[in-house]
Amino acid sequence: MDTDAAAATDSKPMLELDYSKESLSGLESRPRVLWDMTFAAKSLTGTRVFAENLFDALGAQSAWELCAVNANERARAEKTGNVLTGLRHWWWLQSDLPRVVETERAGLLHCAAYLGPRRAACPVVVNVLDTTYLAFPRDFDWKWRLYAHTLIPPTVKNAAAILTLSEHARDEIARAYDVPRAKIKIVSPGVAVEFRAGADAGTIAAVRARYTLSDNYLLFVGAQETRKNVVALIRALARLRGECAGLGLVLVGPRGSGSVEIQRAIDTLGLRDAARELGYVTQDDMPALYAGARAFVYASKLEGFGMPPVEALACGVPVIAAPNPPLPEVLGDAAYFAADDSPEALAQAILRVLGDNALENQLRAKGTERAREFTWERAARATLRVYDEVLRGGRAQGNKP
Repeated sequence: MDTDAAAATDSKPMLELDYSKESLSGLESRPRVLWDMTFAAKSLTGTRVFAENLFDALGAQSAWELCAVNANERARAEKTGNVLTGLRHWWWLQSDLPRVVETERAGLLHCAAYLGPRRAACPVVVNVLDTTYLAFPRDFDWKWRLYAHTLIPPTVKNAAAILTLSEHARDEIARAYDVPRAKIKIVSPGVAVEFRAGADAGTIAAVRARYTLSDNYLLFVGAQETRKNVVALIRALARLRGECAGLGLVLVGPRGSGSVEIQRAIDTLGLRDAARELGYVTQDDMPALYAGARAFVYASKLEGFGMPPVEALACGVPVIAAPNPPLPEVLGDAAYFAADDSPEALAQAILRVLGDNALENQLRAKGTERAREFTWERAARATLRVYDEVLRGGRAQGNKP
């Protein structure tokens, strides 16, 4: 990962930078950073979580004046595919947002989700968490496929700095948009404090009862998208039925582009009694769901980071993963990696972990240690370093009208 951004996989201690008001005396005034949350607010998963937590962590630093704007506070309630909404948001980016930047006298504009204006009166920092929309376009609605070819390229080109989550994502962004790697900074996300090992046995039992779960289940958390490779997990479970009696698979997350194929696999393999879909689960229940699992299994073909397996590590659960990017980078030796992402390899890996108590305990210990490296305070400090570089270095070419 990017050592400039104090990546979590770096074994060296992160450079502790001083962002007190006194340290910023070289700047004209206390910097005002305007955050555009319009498109981050439309997400119910990783993009929104990253943006909101990073914004809060930055606010806790107190040396920077932060102001969040959102073109549509009701964005979450809108129906996907609304053409008028898409046009309104395009107008916001290209016309209204630049005017807000000038009105608010922002020293820097931070666009929280991939999209920004072609022109702004100050430098622009943009979050581009991954390029999965290019590799797996069917996992995204038509608007994001359109944005990928019309709005994201100029946003990335004109940005003074780009924030992403992993070294692999950094390489993919540089390749896809032909931008210098030096402009792309890695800011690894933090793990929420509620995800920690040592969950109370009574709480775990209560959550199992609430969702009518046994004490013998594997867990997957994520949207049912094609790239998540959930069908491979279901087929792996079918292979294990003879050797792991009563073992189930619990799927947490919304349905998506892969749902039809997932339902077909469950029915074809006769696993209606073993594969449970819980859909959306409240944040309050998630730590106990993680802690109650025999293992967390993640076979995704591509991620920007992969937050669910890191949350599982934090909860002290053995993590089994496919060796697809950037999971080896993010999880290191704290997870057990299957040979590949096929059902056969996943089944072998699951059998290996569940059949070896010493290995399970080793994974639990390494997992909780690894997860402690991911904090929102560290993410905020890495972001503040980017702000400092951008503001002291001047406006990026192409951002000023």
